[in-house]
Amino acid sequence: MAVAVAGCGGGGSGAPLTKEELITRGDAVCTKYRKKNQELSKSAPAKAPTDPSATDQQVKASAPLLRELADNLRAARGEFEKLDPPVDTKSDWENTLDDLDQIAAKLDDAAGAAEEVDRQKVVNLYADIFRLNRRVTSFETDYGFKVCGAGG
Repeated sequence: MAVAVAGCGGGGSGAPLTKEELITRGDAVCTKYRKKNQELSKSAPAKAPTDPSATDQQVKASAPLLRELADNLRAARGEFEKLDPPVDTKSDWENTLDDLDQIAAKLDDAAGAAEEVDRQKVVNLYADIFRLNRRVTSFETDYGFKVCGAGG
């Protein structure tokens, strides 16, 4: 159930943020949503919906949590979108926001598959989610974020 809610963001009006400002503001957003997701994980079933030994009930029980993770990710993404990154980072920033949109959509799809106990679809969607999340995390860690992109 641990899907990192990552991403980063700028000021909305005026000059673009400096790299340091983007990191500080982005990490604040990541901290906020990491806490929400850690709280959410406390109500997760004992086994992930991708675990072959998970019961049908455990798979179904993961659906609302996956939807809430998607909602949290969309909310974080909305905050990141308000951030105006440095000009030389704009393209990577936009790509990261697009990846976050895709992750949120796939979390919703995984929730639907979990409700239907379509285990293979859940596994396939998780693979897509983790691939996208690795790309987001790579940008964040390479850029210098301290919270965004960090495990935990």
